[in-house]
Amino acid sequence: MGESRIGRAKTVLSFALIYFAADMALNRLAFSDGWTIVWPLNGVTVALLLMRPRSSWAWMLVGVETGTGIGEYLDNNSLGLEIGQRICSVTEVLVCAAVLPACRTVEEWLRIPRIGARFFAALILGPGLSGLMSAWMFSALDHQSFLLAFNNWATADALGVAATLPLTLTWNSPQMRLLFTRAALPKTLGTLLLAAFGSALIFSVARYPLIFLLYPLLLLVDSLLAFAGSAIAVVGLCLIAVYFTTNGWGPFGAAWSSDLWIPRDLALQLYFGFHVIALFPFSVLMMERRRTAEELRLTNARLTVLASLDGLTGIGNRRSFDDRFRVEWDRAVRTRVPLAIAIVDLDNFKQFNDLYGHPEGDRCLRAVADVLSAEMRRPDDFVARFGGEEFVLLLPNTPASSAVQVAERIRAAVLDLEITHLGNSWNRVSVSIGYASVVPLSADHSLSLIQLADAALYRAKREGRNCVETISSIEGLRAANDHFGDTTQVRLMRLLGSRES
Repeated sequence: MGESRIGRAKTVLSFALIYFAADMALNRLAFSDGWTIVWPLNGVTVALLLMRPRSSWAWMLVGVETGTGIGEYLDNNSLGLEIGQRICSVTEVLVCAAVLPACRTVEEWLRIPRIGARFFAALILGPGLSGLMSAWMFSALDHQSFLLAFNNWATADALGVAATLPLTLTWNSPQMRLLFTRAALPKTLGTLLLAAFGSALIFSVARYPLIFLLYPLLLLVDSLLAFAGSAIAVVGLCLIAVYFTTNGWGPFGAAWSSDLWIPRDLALQLYFGFHVIALFPFSVLMMERRRTAEELRLTNARLTVLASLDGLTGIGNRRSFDDRFRVEWDRAVRTRVPLAIAIVDLDNFKQFNDLYGHPEGDRCLRAVADVLSAEMRRPDDFVARFGGEEFVLLLPNTPASSAVQVAERIRAAVLDLEITHLGNSWNRVSVSIGYASVVPLSADHSLSLIQLADAALYRAKREGRNCVETISSIEGLRAANDHFGDTTQVRLMRLLGSRES
């Protein structure tokens, strides 16, 4: 209980200090009389409520209204009016927070059904109800015009909520952090500076009608920086608009005629509010489009990976081997380094399936695939299922002396699995391996390397299985000539001859 009270006291004190400092800064440094155009603090408060559990709302609001109330009271407000304003403020933020859904992440929040309609309803109901309460209070206690008091409160708070709530919700989001990474920072700062310059131009020039440029400017920011970037831009542009207008510059400044039926502040509020509200659904739509595009990209990437893997063993399939082999062969031709291939075949595997059944055969293939994967110790080494009970190893920059070591380790490791196989000479599963290593000189003989390794595997089978063999010379190829047709033998002799020369 003592810790709970301390925690509550810290919540009240921290929010009171933060909001007191923010209120003083807005009134003394930034806004002056601009609070009748836009008041941003209530939008921040609503967003913080949406991101916090309801059990903490009461103490947070005590701190918020205490700090804001002290700041406003020191700004020459009477105590009675200030207490009334705090009641109106609490009513506003609670109504807005009740209409809007809780926010765990801004990405999920923006995907909630009808979030745009709920956002618009919150802007109407919260500031509208508190505006009526404040208008009654100011007209009764301070003899102000009811409509003027309502406009000074309701429209300013509605614009403030519309501008600052999205920014507060995105402030600590991954999307916001991404904008300020080292790679993205130049684009982020450049876009925001462009938006600030464009806004200053729009709201400082009265002679030329530039106000139509604001919405294209906001759309540009959203297209470049997404929802988080547009949230920053909206608040910055709003502050710029208020600053220039209250100082008499631009289309809503001194050039605004007092004879017009709509007051200057209300005109600016309607103008800027329309842009903010119109931007919200567009920004949500663009965010959803980006998310859909990213999901599609990831799905395609996953499908590409799945298409390159063998469904049984989880290692590469024949298609992925063919693609990888072409790349490594071309690289070896360019760099004049050796490329090795080893073909691994399970001995008497048909008998294994006949004796133990295909489910056990599948488990055996997976176990052997795991051994092969474990022996691929370099990033460029590659293993794939070649078909049936055959596997193939692709070993870039590997001479024959190193390839035979890899092959012998694999042969021994498979025996060490001690998978029973009574149809094999060793009463356990074994493999025969044929390998070949060449320094490619031409892109035309790539398949010949595979055929050399296959010929070496044939020799290993003929020599009694459970062994490693290679064909590294024309004499060795002639010894295995019954495995090839004449055309294939000539091509392999050419490959070996170019290597020996």
